[in-house]
Amino acid sequence: MLNYIKAELWKALHHRITWGMTIFLVLCTALFGFLMNSANYAELVGAVSVTMLTGMLVVPLLVQVVDGNKGETLKNEISFGLNRGRIYNGKLLAGLLLGMALCVILVAGLLAICFPLLPHDNLEQEHVSLGVLGFCLLGALPIWCGMLALCHAMAVAFPGTAVWMTAYYLVFFVGQPILAALSSLFTGGRVSPLLQAILMPYTLLMPPYLSGWLTWKYQLWCWGIGLGWGAASTAVGSLWFFRRDIR
Repeated sequence: MLNYIKAELWKALHHRITWGMTIFLVLCTALFGFLMNSANYAELVGAVSVTMLTGMLVVPLLVQVVDGNKGETLKNEISFGLNRGRIYNGKLLAGLLLGMALCVILVAGLLAICFPLLPHDNLEQEHVSLGVLGFCLLGALPIWCGMLALCHAMAVAFPGTAVWMTAYYLVFFVGQPILAALSSLFTGGRVSPLLQAILMPYTLLMPPYLSGWLTWKYQLWCWGIGLGWGAASTAVGSLWFFRRDIR
């Protein structure tokens, strides 16, 4: 499995989408830092804390890097005797590692570069802001992993990239709010925060949850919901992959 993951990462690092996406995100991050040049370091860290939602938009691109050439490689891998479980889980873990590395490059790189450039008026406030950022990242991690597992399952199930990517964005940013509105008909006209978070996990990364609700209960929700989406997606995707006829 470890060798397979290394091979997948090697292929991803030689993929044009990987470098194009990385360069684009680095430029966006640099622009973000430039726009904060009149702030202090604590304000920059606070601003980074509310950008966790952007990871939901990047997840399909990470999956495309790993699964983009599946039609060309899966038949060869299976014909060489590789177990389908190893293929499915290896690609999933490679995507997760790639996403974590990209997150470290962007977030840590921005904070490190801006540290000597911005004024440090209140060191205690800076330490608090860094703690809040770490707390936000800890909560965002399982949500990102759950959505990556979902996209990986969709990439395996749907034949075309445009199909599953369109489905992902439509379901999560159009279909789920409609589903939440419909569910309110059965909950007395309102959706409970937990049900809303389950139906629309990206809402946990939005300012209403991040403002005044950063507690261990929040972490429990993030990890429970994120891992729940990941486990369900992996179970369904693996079942589909094992039953699929690879030609």
